[in-house]
Amino acid sequence: MKKINSIKFIDSLAEITRYRDREVIEQSLLKTLLEFKNDSSFRLYQVLSCEPELKLGLLAYAANDNITTAENIHHYALPQYIEDALVEVIETGKIITIESEKSNKEIQIIYPAFNANDDIFAILIQATKQSDYETQHLVHGFLRIYSNFLEMIEITKRDKLTGLLNRETLDAEITRILISNNMPNINNSPSSFERQTDSRKYKGSLKHWLCILDIDHFKAINDQYGHIYGDEILILVARLLEKSVREFDKIFRFGGEEFVILVKSYDADDALFAFERIRIVIATHQYAKISSLTISIGGTEITNQIDPRDVIEAADTALYYAKEHGRNQVHMFENLIRDNKITAKKENAIESDIEFF
Repeated sequence: MKKINSIKFIDSLAEITRYRDREVIEQSLLKTLLEFKNDSSFRLYQVLSCEPELKLGLLAYAANDNITTAENIHHYALPQYIEDALVEVIETGKIITIESEKSNKEIQIIYPAFNANDDIFAILIQATKQSDYETQHLVHGFLRIYSNFLEMIEITKRDKLTGLLNRETLDAEITRILISNNMPNINNSPSSFERQTDSRKYKGSLKHWLCILDIDHFKAINDQYGHIYGDEILILVARLLEKSVREFDKIFRFGGEEFVILVKSYDADDALFAFERIRIVIATHQYAKISSLTISIGGTEITNQIDPRDVIEAADTALYYAKEHGRNQVHMFENLIRDNKITAKKENAIESDIEFF
């Protein structure tokens, strides 16, 4: 490895830490690694789960001065010898070097990335033909900077009570999806780990769906048992929601007793099935002090809406319908429109005699 230039090193640190969007940070990390080790390729994985089996999600790939995000990567199953090495890295928390089974004498260096709780949340795999301790130390150092910076950003994205993603993060996430939906070159095919975690048959490209769920009669719980117990219910519901969704779905605290869930599904039936499963989990759980707890859910598809508020308004309209018609039920905005149970809101248009084009 060529001698490290201190100015270049500082510039690289500044590049990694100048952004707040996780995907951009990951791209900056891999760009920096390529600048210092341009004879290597790098794959960055998110650790989705360790038990009962190791599941990874590919975040980005970098080689030959090119960085590709997960949405544009064709996913392949990892060779068994690499999977075995990954399990060893997870179990020991140490950097492991293995020889490739290919004939090109390439080696694979596997680095763990730790969060504040010393849990491994990401894995970096470097493919190269030669390496040394100094190189590994440098790569691992950049990975630690990435981990620490992500941890700081995550704190600002989380709701203090439940630990779920907060409302500000939700707006940014919906905006990102809307932009992605309007870019025809983006590939929405499910990644390998998404196919593995969804037991249903692959039916085409994935779409994004959003639901707002509201705890039924939550005010009565606060009035009867106090706000401290009410907060305990909110925290418990948050944990139940986390256990009820797949690894790549996202949960947000929307405010008060309302939560928002973003899921990837193939069609409306899949999304409705996911939301209905969540409703049943909450309704069948045994709670202290109260005999039962239910939620109402309104959902919608994120397509080509103009503004995140349009998505939220559609889901909220379906939620309102669920609460007005008995609670403890799920309704999709598009289905309600189709069945003439609600009327689509018409935008106010301003007539003008001026023709711009």
